[in-house]
Amino acid sequence: MAATVGPAVPAVASLGRELRQSLPPTLVEALDKIGDQIEIEILGPLLCAASADQLARNFERAFPKFRDYYVSTVLVMWGFLQEDAQRFSALTIRGFQQSEKLIRANGSHWIGQDASLNALLGLATIIRVANAGTRLVDHERSAELQANEPSAGPWANSIIAYAMALSSVLAALTALENGRTASLRLENVASLAHWSRSYAAQAYHFTKALGLLKTPQPLAPIGLGDEEDVVLAEAGLDGYTEALAQDDQP
Repeated sequence: MAATVGPAVPAVASLGRELRQSLPPTLVEALDKIGDQIEIEILGPLLCAASADQLARNFERAFPKFRDYYVSTVLVMWGFLQEDAQRFSALTIRGFQQSEKLIRANGSHWIGQDASLNALLGLATIIRVANAGTRLVDHERSAELQANEPSAGPWANSIIAYAMALSSVLAALTALENGRTASLRLENVASLAHWSRSYAAQAYHFTKALGLLKTPQPLAPIGLGDEEDVVLAEAGLDGYTEALAQDDQP
């Protein structure tokens, strides 16, 4: 189960440098080919959508294909690194930290401060989801997750939707940094940055529902429309990160 749905990892297109160096060259080459397909078949149509409605339709239509690519990628990497789950987790987190550096360096210039903050808030949230996901390597925890299957499915989908939105943002910022603007629309990048924050908050809620994160207060019923963690973001990134850390208990 752990290999199928987590830990949450950056999408193929944004594999961290250290993670690349930790994998055999043939495996990296195979993952890069998948990444190229993701950029052509999924990220490109999202970034170039002519309107907000078309962006939403493209996202919904492409999600099943991205999910297949994502799960295949996680299974491949997990097959190579499963004997060292802590290393897998550490490499994953450092990959997210590299993504954070890219957003901090270029986000505000291209998509504005608000959209950049949305993406950074999502990263702060998903890092805790990734840390919690490593507990699935424990057989008892994995059994608990399988017993709670109604929450496990939405949890996995929210993580994958987050990865799809974030990958689009990272691909756009990388292209812009390299002078390749093509026909991508900055409005789409900003929208996807906002979506990444929302999907990360959903993943965080479901992580708590699955018992992978413990909170000192009773949990309210959790649903896709619950914006509790998103509201915390209004206090700013530092305050939001501190609030999340209070929930980050074993």
